Amino acid sequence: MRRIRLRFLLGASIACALLTGCGQTVNEPPVSTGSGIQPGTGIQSGNTQQPGITQPPDPTRSPETPCEGGPLGCSEFTSVRGTDATGDVAWLGTDPLRVSSRHANGEWTLFVHTPCNYLQVAVSVQDDVFTQLWMMVTDHGCVEPTDNYQAWTEELFEQPVQWKLDGDTLTLKNLHATIELKES
Repeated sequence: MRRIRLRFLLGASIACALLTGCGQTVNEPPVSTGSGIQPGTGIQSGNTQQPGITQPPDPTRSPETPCEGGPLGCSEFTSVRGTDATGDVAWLGTDPLRVSSRHANGEWTLFVHTPCNYLQVAVSVQDDVFTQLWMMVTDHGCVEPTDNYQAWTEELFEQPVQWKLDGDTLTLKNLHATIELKES
């Protein structure tokens, strides 16, 4: 008899938790008839507030356009060629880097997509030089040869990088390497 009562209480507790927790939508405000709220958007007509965002924001664009006014503007650049002390770096054309920038929390951050991972490099911008403040790197367990590309890219940003934007061409240069990127 005691086992049956315990099973019943456990089953009732689980059922209660499932019925009260699983049916709720977290990101959407309640919708009432005539409220002006569009289901799925969380945005009221005529109101610019967004009480429930249903999609994650794009890291390069947002309503405040944090990329405008920055060294790279709102553009993304893709590597087409590069050199280092050993000569041509062919993979920059075949497995390119993609670079963009964004301003947040008072800092400019370069977003660098490598063939395997993703870097966020917070930089100070003095005239035509990016100097790293901090770097965050994803770690997807790259294998040959992309693990070498990753290390090469990290080394590029470990020292100040001179940058030049000429039309749709961005050049990044320091003692480690020179990279030419085109606006994409």
